[in-house]
Amino acid sequence: MSSSFDFIKDPGWIVDEPEAHAELADATRALIAGIRRANAPAGVLRRAAALAAEAAELLLPHRENGMPMQGARSLDPDAPRGLVGTAPSEFFPFSPVVGPLNPISPAIGLEFDGERLHGTAVLGAVYNGPPGMVHGGIIALVFDELLGATNVCHGLGGFTGTLSVRYEKPTFIDTELTLEGWIERVEGRKVFTCGTISIDGTVTARAEGIFIQTATMQARAED
Repeated sequence: MSSSFDFIKDPGWIVDEPEAHAELADATRALIAGIRRANAPAGVLRRAAALAAEAAELLLPHRENGMPMQGARSLDPDAPRGLVGTAPSEFFPFSPVVGPLNPISPAIGLEFDGERLHGTAVLGAVYNGPPGMVHGGIIALVFDELLGATNVCHGLGGFTGTLSVRYEKPTFIDTELTLEGWIERVEGRKVFTCGTISIDGTVTARAEGIFIQTATMQARAED
């Protein structure tokens, strides 16, 4: 199964100043991680709060109120559409899972090999649920993105219809996780996609999703 998109020729959504934006997102991501682990004196916490408030105020005049997109700050009807790159982080820069420009994203790196989507991730205490483990809802979020991005890489992007997650073993924070996603089959406008999260070769969670293509999405995939 091959992608119907030309990742080189098809332009992506316009993103202004991506390098500077990525620097800010990285710094904010580090701040969020620091807050989660901090047990600092009140003076330190208040100083950090003042600096964070100052940064938020600095950005406020530059807020855009258009429809947010994973691939752009907001929907611009005049911008070129399509995908750019061969990694989900490149065509979903504002994703809450893989987006390098989204500060709440763990910026998981995924790569498409032509058939399957592969990647590794280390989720820290920000994403903690049970003691020492990744929150089950975060695991579901990661799977939704992993499976959805697998579909997009095949030119079969669609909306999540159902997502079933089986939690087989603890998925630990601060531990390298291996992710894999693949398409099982396509039936009309339904795309059946599966994925796993593993630690040292042992699957800790697996997911099955049914994604629904709109008529426009299906027509584009068949072109």
